[in-house]
Amino acid sequence: MQSIVRVSSKRQITIPMEIFRALDLQPGAKLMVKLENGKMVISNPAQSYTDLLVDALQGVYGASKEEVDEYIRKEREAWE
Repeated sequence: MQSIVRVSSKRQITIPMEIFRALDLQPGAKLMVKLENGKMVISNPAQSYTDLLVDALQGVYGASKEEVDEYIRKEREAWE
């Protein structure tokens, strides 16, 4: 599947609908753009481990900075 697209004055392109749907993209999706052997390659990258784990421990040690600081303080006291 291939299409010709136009680059706008703002350096933007529009992804053709058939490609957008085939990749199951959503508005706001992040795509990887790289230069490979003189060609621009745009891909739908797998999520990084960072993306997968972000917020995984949200709230585990406290709901606010103060609660987290208190948790850390108590843990450090237990070391002594």
